[in-house]
Amino acid sequence: MALKRHRLCQRRKALGYSQERLAELLGVERSTVVRWENAETDPQPWHRTRIASALGVTLEQLDDMLVDVSVAAHRGQAMGDDARSPASGAARPELLAGLRAFLTSYLAAPNGPTPSIVEVRRAVGRVHNLYQRASYTSTARLLPDVLSQATALAGDAAGLHRSNAFRLLAAAYIAASKLAAKVGDGDSALLAADRASTAARLADDQALAAMAAYQAACGLMRLPGRAAEAEQIVLASISRLAGAGSAGDPDLLSAQGALLLLAAVMAAGQGNPKEAGQLLAQAGELATVLGSDRNRLWTGFGPTNVVIHAVSAAVRAGNADQALEIGARLDTSRLPAVLVGRRAQVHVDLAAAALMSSGDRSVSVLHLLEAERVGAEVVHANVQARALLLDLLAKERRAATPGLRPLAERAGLLA
Repeated sequence: MALKRHRLCQRRKALGYSQERLAELLGVERSTVVRWENAETDPQPWHRTRIASALGVTLEQLDDMLVDVSVAAHRGQAMGDDARSPASGAARPELLAGLRAFLTSYLAAPNGPTPSIVEVRRAVGRVHNLYQRASYTSTARLLPDVLSQATALAGDAAGLHRSNAFRLLAAAYIAASKLAAKVGDGDSALLAADRASTAARLADDQALAAMAAYQAACGLMRLPGRAAEAEQIVLASISRLAGAGSAGDPDLLSAQGALLLLAAVMAAGQGNPKEAGQLLAQAGELATVLGSDRNRLWTGFGPTNVVIHAVSAAVRAGNADQALEIGARLDTSRLPAVLVGRRAQVHVDLAAAALMSSGDRSVSVLHLLEAERVGAEVVHANVQARALLLDLLAKERRAATPGLRPLAERAGLLA
């Protein structure tokens, strides 16, 4: 599999620069430019300003070029994934190799000068934005560098900047935990969430601490036999936020709403649909107070998100017909544009509901194809979607589901 940053290469060529000439301008080796263009490494923060200047682009435009990586795959092989057999399972652990290496590098020395708080804020926002746009491969590639920057900043910050530095560190670890949970690595998700919680407490930021608790629960839910611990964390966090009074703070309100939605899905999965309905109603009340679909602390919390979780809860409860009925009335166009992954996730849930309701594999595949159209990596990397594809393959009748095998191939589940 070959990777290429085609836009970066094209910009260099448009200016008439060879790789050697650009390397001379930047004071680096030609091999360094080659590795950047082949997406083998990412430029260090102190190189990026010089690269942007040499190429005549803004830092934001350069960031777009760096995360825009194309994959040249062989026919029959998944884009962005090695050929895999169904027996290898639904999770994609290789996606998190860089993140795991960072999480286990306890004695790693700082690499380069400490970045500014503006640079780190921008980088943290970038990885959250990419994650919400379902660009999981790009998120995974950038996270180790972003975590390194945020760690260096928190280590050097003092005085008024210290709290802000630890807030950014907490937010960076929350992004890491989200990605790990999404692709099915509960251990890494839990470790990143725990570090986010520590940073949030050092920043004295209750809303970020609540989101770290949310992510810890998500990590525990990916681990066998840990569901009760996940539920305990979520319910305790909801209770603490309710006691703190969050109505006047949109961040606290959004964090509390997100926790209520997670608790509802948990309750539904445990066979408690009445409790799930009550939790969804409470979240709906908070969404009404918030007033619109917003994205505070990258939660996506708001009225539409409550309905999305009603679909998820119905699926977890085994009430497929209810999930399909709610889904038919759901309008995801009201969500903020960045929430690509959230829009696509609806179709993953509806695919599960269709299969559960009537065993109609063709309708289930159509929903997965729509999820792929909205956000391809929601199907290619999301452990839930990949597990559903494996289930469909196990029950496959090719004449009835003509699009299934090509979709599974693109997700890397078939050679």
